[in-house]
Amino acid sequence: MPREEQLAVLFADISGSTQMYETLGDVRARGIIARCLADMTEAAHRHGGTLVKTMGDEVMTTFPDPAAAAEAACDMQESITGQMVEGRPLAIRVGFHFGPALREEADVFGDAVNLAARLANQAKSGQILTSGATVAHLTGPRRKSCRQIDLTQVRGKREQIEIHEIVWRAEDATIMRAPWATEHRAGGRLVFTAGGTRLELGEGHPSLTIGRADQNDLVVRQPVVSRLHARIEYRNGRFVLTDLSANGTYVATDGGAETYVHRDNQELTGSGTLGLGEAVSPGSLTRVRFEPG
Repeated sequence: MPREEQLAVLFADISGSTQMYETLGDVRARGIIARCLADMTEAAHRHGGTLVKTMGDEVMTTFPDPAAAAEAACDMQESITGQMVEGRPLAIRVGFHFGPALREEADVFGDAVNLAARLANQAKSGQILTSGATVAHLTGPRRKSCRQIDLTQVRGKREQIEIHEIVWRAEDATIMRAPWATEHRAGGRLVFTAGGTRLELGEGHPSLTIGRADQNDLVVRQPVVSRLHARIEYRNGRFVLTDLSANGTYVATDGGAETYVHRDNQELTGSGTLGLGEAVSPGSLTRVRFEPG
């Protein structure tokens, strides 16, 4: 029988693990990843956390309060990010959120889990992201190390979510000019077309997902496309693509150069074409067209 608890749910994953397998080979890469997962799990245990599960290059842990999760997140970063292994710099991305969750046997479900996963997906290498609601529960020096970096609409939420970064390295403590705090830029639409489907993104419909699975807004059924490949969000007048895939997303703007995004964010401007899991080419079946509405 599931029971509801107030939990801090934390996800952490290893940046660039796909390239690690390609350049180092399966055996060496798997050994490095296994060691990183063990280090992240030990850091969680040091701060009273519980390992829920590991998923490839990612760990999911829970904590009884957000302060413990924040300390564990910083401990994880300090243990791994910046290390050089096999001539490669290691880095992890962390996201966590404190709120109601359902615990059922050894697993955890619910709103806190979903939001924590989204924050981890949005984090960059070496970054820790959490929500404004979670920061409100922090006190002392750790709360002072938080800075708001965005205000965005999250799918399934009526209100916009404050996204905060926890600064765990002194050299990262730069002054933020808070672009999210400027006057709200209303308007703007971007239209996405894949196959016979056309969707419009803007204030009225602030996010969409693209992937191979049927539950996505835009479904592209090709083997190189991940089940949940990418999320695109309207954020205060900007359109931001977050790649969540195994093979990455290629962004080719009309008249511009093609860029590759993998487990990272990129703003979409003007018009162009996305290549899901492969470079953009005229005959590709993974093309998604975008242009102003």
